[in-house]
Amino acid sequence: MKRMAAILVLGVACVGMPAYAHDHHDHHAQERAGGSIASKVEELGKMTSLKVTDMLAARRDNLLRVQFTVTNSSPKNERLHYRFRWLDNDGLVVWDEEPWKPEIIYGKQNKVISVVAPTFKATDFKIELQSPRNSTSAESSSTADHPPYR
Repeated sequence: MKRMAAILVLGVACVGMPAYAHDHHDHHAQERAGGSIASKVEELGKMTSLKVTDMLAARRDNLLRVQFTVTNSSPKNERLHYRFRWLDNDGLVVWDEEPWKPEIIYGKQNKVISVVAPTFKATDFKIELQSPRNSTSAESSSTADHPPYR
């Protein structure tokens, strides 16, 4: 069992990308892995029913692959718009701004979303999330930066 754990730790270290656990009780493990889910997610406004509850990142075929789970705590269907900001080791953007991608998260559903980086230069990322039911503040950026809601 110890040998299997050592191999798993070595495998994650060789890949160079963290796996973000959804267990919020072990904050130190998340920090050792390179950050928490919260450090990778930027909500545009406060999301009331939708939350990223799990996240994995790995490099395969020299491309960064990200998988994240969005949980809808409401019994109602919720619309979600997301986009990625792809970064290099220094935190610099390595790809043009992406368009917003729409998703419907059904009531009480956990939805897994998988994305592959568009360039091998991407070694890190941020996910921007927006939902029509987000509460917004006066500090929000202009509506031109947000997806249209109809």
